[in-house]
Amino acid sequence: MRKTIAVLLTVVVSMMAVSIFSQQLKIAVVDPQVIIEKSKEGQRIKSTLQSFFDSKQGEINAKEAELKTLDEKIKDPKIAEDKKDDLRSQFQQKLYEAQAFAKAAQDEMDARSSKMKDEFGSKLDAVIKKYAASKGYSLVIEKNLCLFTSESLDVTMDIIAEMDKAYPGK
Repeated sequence: MRKTIAVLLTVVVSMMAVSIFSQQLKIAVVDPQVIIEKSKEGQRIKSTLQSFFDSKQGEINAKEAELKTLDEKIKDPKIAEDKKDDLRSQFQQKLYEAQAFAKAAQDEMDARSSKMKDEFGSKLDAVIKKYAASKGYSLVIEKNLCLFTSESLDVTMDIIAEMDKAYPGK
């Protein structure tokens, strides 16, 4: 009796495995970096971050120019030593302020970049899930995680088109 149940169970499990594997597995790959570079939403994010960076860099450059001017005054032999001491003190204070500003600007840039990348990632995930469901894909993998993929599996350009439809930019 046990032998019969074991044989019957083996046959049922084998039939289930054949049924599962007979379903076609449809796989696609995407390159997120290309999507960031070429999609309207990715370009908008890059532009926003670049504008922020440029404005902060302009302020940093102005502070550096001010420090350079002070340094030149300190090195000027025509200026009295007591005045140079005052200039050195100003230089140290402005240097400290410039360094603090640069660090704060970098921290803010990192925070903005991280937040925008997270938002982009969420949007991209939603678009990929919708695309995969509509096209019958069982699995979508990041292209860079594979040693080799056939170009026929790459749906990156389709995802860019879907991203541009969902997030046309401003």
